[in-house]
Amino acid sequence: MRFFPTLFVLLLAVAQAPAQLPDGAVAPDFTATDLNGQSQNLYDLLDSGKVVVLEVFATWCAPCWAYHNSHAVQDFFAEHGPAGDDAARVLLVESDPGTNLNCLYGNQGCNSFSPGNWVQGTDFPIINNDAIGNLYAVQYYPTLYVICPNRKAYEIGQLSDEGIWQAAQHCPVAAGTNNAGIFDYHKGTDLSELCGAHTLEPGFTLINLGSAPLSSALLELRWNNSLTDTLQWSGYLPLYGEAPIAFEPLEISAPGQLKTTILQVNGGTDDDLSNNIRVDQFTSAPMFNSQQALLKIRTDQYGAELYWELRDENGGVLDRGGNLAVGPDGGGQFPTGAPTSPGAYGNNVLIRDTLQLPAGGCYSLHLSDAYGDGICCNYGFGYYRLYNMDNPGLPLITGGEFGAQDHRGFGVPTTVQASDPPHAADRIILYPNPAREILYLAVELATRRPESVHIYNSYGQLQYTGPLEPSADGWQAAIPVHDWPAGLYIVRAGDAVRKIQIHKE
Repeated sequence: MRFFPTLFVLLLAVAQAPAQLPDGAVAPDFTATDLNGQSQNLYDLLDSGKVVVLEVFATWCAPCWAYHNSHAVQDFFAEHGPAGDDAARVLLVESDPGTNLNCLYGNQGCNSFSPGNWVQGTDFPIINNDAIGNLYAVQYYPTLYVICPNRKAYEIGQLSDEGIWQAAQHCPVAAGTNNAGIFDYHKGTDLSELCGAHTLEPGFTLINLGSAPLSSALLELRWNNSLTDTLQWSGYLPLYGEAPIAFEPLEISAPGQLKTTILQVNGGTDDDLSNNIRVDQFTSAPMFNSQQALLKIRTDQYGAELYWELRDENGGVLDRGGNLAVGPDGGGQFPTGAPTSPGAYGNNVLIRDTLQLPAGGCYSLHLSDAYGDGICCNYGFGYYRLYNMDNPGLPLITGGEFGAQDHRGFGVPTTVQASDPPHAADRIILYPNPAREILYLAVELATRRPESVHIYNSYGQLQYTGPLEPSADGWQAAIPVHDWPAGLYIVRAGDAVRKIQIHKE
């Protein structure tokens, strides 16, 4: 796991910097001389079948020093390097051009700052070369990659030695003569909890892991052990060659098991069956009893890493919270400015949010963690829980121990009636929702007249304030919103609060 991630946003460049190497991209090759005078070539190491862990750091970086002293990478190297099972290699790269060589040995003679001797006790190669950081467009220290023998790179956080090894297990590694594997699998939906009918579009990458070229493979897809699709792939794949595989869409509406299998390779048996089967379980989504649900989130020690969205069955975002800089695709890195970005939660705090569900149907909750380690359990005991409004003591959905993302499905029966708002006498009616040109607002308050209506954007900034006009049932307003940015807004009049989406054509 990572250490002190709020300090890891040590940026090397600003908005003009090139994007960091995306996950699954081909790792750029490099040759560099380490401190012992040995030449290190990345592709030579990969071609020998080794997984390479590349750590890019700066000697002045205090979080880098903290992670270095955790001995996570050293312990990984001891177990999986040449003195262990010989499955991996590690390269430690100092990549700040402004520091001199002395900084690696401590602060004496260092032209910047160094908290200690980086060389002492380090058994793997250390390289002093800023060109490598530029080659990988590194934007913060430390940055770690697992680079697979097929030359694809995947960024990881500051993981423990076991966590690094788990990440390395996702690498395809060649073995035998006739050998193919299932990698980069997607079951065709982010959700494993079914609400209503789903259309799955399973697919994966077929990779040749054998010394013989892959010319044919027999593949099948089963639902609850009933055969739904068979594919006979043919072509030519050299070692580590890849081919995309897509099965026919599959309609499902009940819990069950989805199983993908490679049956034959080059007309015969695969030499390594360990990566020939993928199994996914689908369960029934929990059902809520009203059109409101209570969401509770307890953050861990790094609350600014979290972002969440409530979506309808078409993927439309109905509500969101947490750090907007993390966003729905966050995970694997800590974005620029994330700790102070709008909406960022505090550390070890409890957040309560009432989710408004417009009608009966299917919904989903999506959570992202910027550093890819969830909100439980190594840095606090964070969680998320979703309750029926009338029973806030028994959650229907709970979680917190996940990686970069978590996706949960649930539903509301179509016959259920909308719950009364918390203040029955304080009510705001908004229409249309979402709005595009004009937002019409009606306010019903039992004992007093609201002086005005206030509307805030998702950053908490006041977007609009204006008076209300009398109506037959209370007070009303018609507010032009055609020039407002699309997004979620909060409407407040008196004690009544509602949320509204502004959409653009």
